[in-house]
Amino acid sequence: MEKKKITIICIVTIAIIAITGIYLSDIINNSELDEKESIDVLFAAGFSKVGPELISEFNKKYPNIKVNSKYGGSGELFATLESQKKGDVFLPADYKYMEDAMNNGYIDNNTVKNITKNVPVIIVEKGNPKNITSLKDLAKDGVKVGIGEKNGPAIGKATAKILEKNNLNIAVEKNIVVTSTTVNQLLTYLITGQVDATIVWEDMASWKESDGKIEVIKIPTDENEISTVPIGITNFVKDKDAAQKFEEFITSDEGKEIWKKWGFEV
Repeated sequence: MEKKKITIICIVTIAIIAITGIYLSDIINNSELDEKESIDVLFAAGFSKVGPELISEFNKKYPNIKVNSKYGGSGELFATLESQKKGDVFLPADYKYMEDAMNNGYIDNNTVKNITKNVPVIIVEKGNPKNITSLKDLAKDGVKVGIGEKNGPAIGKATAKILEKNNLNIAVEKNIVVTSTTVNQLLTYLITGQVDATIVWEDMASWKESDGKIEVIKIPTDENEISTVPIGITNFVKDKDAAQKFEEFITSDEGKEIWKKWGFEV
């Protein structure tokens, strides 16, 4: 009888230990999940190729930081900051949008760094059937032109400045058949034959979509409007330490090599 009591006590004790172990394990696992860091990065649409690789390499170094990316026209991203007060890291395609965000108190000014340049170029269909060799040729009769919206994506602002700088805004306007809220869409318009020429960022010539389908006409420096690409941490940031780690990585030597791979100057 005594042995039976001892056996029962042992069984009950083992069961309690097992249950306690499972409970403690759940607490630890849940705690780890709660501690998993997360940041929301607002990427300009033109970074939709370099962005995923930057995130992938970053996560090899910091696997516990989840990076949620949102791609859009720089004007659209600025509107997100303005209307929703959301986003941890801001990465527009032109410094003007960062400057506006800083002036409105959306950015921690001490975190702003310049990363690279965005260089506008003219792109045309492979073979250049319209024989476009310069900005002036965008005004030739019969040339269908696509441009970014002036108050939308960074490429739209840059294009407006380029045309105005070269006294071509009125002459080219008659040939504009479509405008876009993202630079990516301009590339699609050209590849699908909806336009004969457009102005996009130089790095896009390295995209798979462009391979064998486009030709690039460079714009002389004195006629061009080259943009500076910045990064900054917002004043809405949820986890500043994680955001700083991301910024430090993509501005590091390792990060710069990835930018170079995708056709950017750093």
